[in-house]
Amino acid sequence: MSDKMGKLDELDFLILDHYQKDGKCSYSKVARLLNVSEGTIRQRTKKMRSNGVFDFMIQINPIKVGLAVKAVIGLKVNLGNHDEIGTWLASFQEIVSVTAVSGYHDFIIQAYFNHNESLVHFVNYELSKSADIYTLDVSVQLKEYKNSFSYLLSNKSDKSII
Repeated sequence: MSDKMGKLDELDFLILDHYQKDGKCSYSKVARLLNVSEGTIRQRTKKMRSNGVFDFMIQINPIKVGLAVKAVIGLKVNLGNHDEIGTWLASFQEIVSVTAVSGYHDFIIQAYFNHNESLVHFVNYELSKSADIYTLDVSVQLKEYKNSFSYLLSNKSDKSII
């Protein structure tokens, strides 16, 4: 891999795979597991992070911090202002994801609230401020079966298949 980020190679994907399994894994442990030097892991990790391939982050359990209601909201909006609407939606602290989509809805947003009354207030008094939103569908999450930031797939031998 040169100084400039090129195409990721097999070692890069193996490093990413280890970080996805244990984001607190040290350079020395990853190096030992992959049978390369710690400097190689440090250099490649730094290069991938500086080029936006990945970043380390924490995943907070919303229920443990008092956010018991997760809403998935589909929005239909007037044509012509998608970027403006997307930026406006992203400005709300409650919203954790804003995605422009094809199909029935124009946007799908995910948001967390401490109780149902907060969700109702958000829909009736915040989202209603936009004249560009003409339809919305609110679904409240009942149970979560998977929530992962993991995008790489591994096969049974624990080798990256991407």
